[in-house]
Amino acid sequence: MASSYSIPRLYKLQIDALVASGYYTSKSDVVKDALRHLFETQEHLKQAAAVELYRRGQLTLSKAAELAAIPLDRFKDILRDQGISLTAPDQVEWDGA
Repeated sequence: MASSYSIPRLYKLQIDALVASGYYTSKSDVVKDALRHLFETQEHLKQAAAVELYRRGQLTLSKAAELAAIPLDRFKDILRDQGISLTAPDQVEWDGA
């Protein structure tokens, strides 16, 4: 699923430079690595994304807790604290990719 995003020119230049210097093989690899780092270092963002995907019915409860990297009971507590129902119909299983 291709997506398009607008980023500042300086970031584009830096991404191009990383690819040209051989640190990465493609612009896509730079962006994937940056996003992986973002979610690994910003736990609250990973949890917020998991909560929203669950709320939308795009992940099951267990898969959302897995994505958030927290125990299921803790994830349920977060949902309750945010007033989100623990039953969401027509959820899609996450493939981890």
